[in-house]
Amino acid sequence: METFKNLQAIAAFEKVSSLQSFSLAAKELGVSKAHISKLIQKLEDTLGQRLLNRSTRTVKLTHAGEKFYNSCRVSLFNITKAQEEILQNSESPHGKIKISLAGAFAENYMVPFIANFIKRYPRVQVDLRFEEKIVDLVKESYDIAIRVGELKDSSLIAKQIATRKEFICATPSFLKHFGTPKSPEELKNFNCLTSKDNWNLIWNKKKLQLKINSNFKSNSGKSILNAALNDLGICMLPKVYVGPYLENGQLISLLEDFTPAEIPIWAITPSKKNMAPNVKIFFEELTNQFNHIIV
Repeated sequence: METFKNLQAIAAFEKVSSLQSFSLAAKELGVSKAHISKLIQKLEDTLGQRLLNRSTRTVKLTHAGEKFYNSCRVSLFNITKAQEEILQNSESPHGKIKISLAGAFAENYMVPFIANFIKRYPRVQVDLRFEEKIVDLVKESYDIAIRVGELKDSSLIAKQIATRKEFICATPSFLKHFGTPKSPEELKNFNCLTSKDNWNLIWNKKKLQLKINSNFKSNSGKSILNAALNDLGICMLPKVYVGPYLENGQLISLLEDFTPAEIPIWAITPSKKNMAPNVKIFFEELTNQFNHIIV
């Protein structure tokens, strides 16, 4: 502990010894000559040895000072070298990044982004954890998480990277056979493919929780999509699932005036303070890459 307390004095002693001048050492270290003198006096008192013989014009090492200087010079050189190596390595991202995410956005957008990131920074290792639960980033040692919807933890650093937009849709053949709903109320007369018993819609500018009928339920968006493409019913899924099929006509968008408001997708991190260089660069590139795309 004493060595740690004396580290500044040891550095001052090494500088005075190498330059053989209190004035030059003070100038290089950016402190006063008196401060340098005080540090070395304290160091000599701690060691119980005179390290320097001083005169008005010269500074010379004592025998004990010379031995101490040679040891300090090597140690301080190694410390400086270690610091430089860390700073150099920080310029090239490396190390592990642990990320919590879920859903099709993560699979279809995040994974390709991460693959390209690793190609550019091959010393980075990314640990992806797909899970529906809301994780405690600090407690569970996550660097970044992707979350959808309202954020409740105000202590987190968050940036919106995308917006989720949902579509109610069905195949042309299904609509031809069963008809087309003109209002949310009419959905009760149709088979709806869902993960839950209710759909949240907009009715007369108000939120409406509509109970729907379904003979097919799944917590997998892909399975609901495939069921819809096989003419089984009407689905309500984000653009990331149905976008290509709406474009090529395999699915028809319905009740667009009644679909829920767009939902924000966030990239979050516990704190920007002392953020590891690899996490900082990943977070910055991630938030710049997507720039509020609609998924």
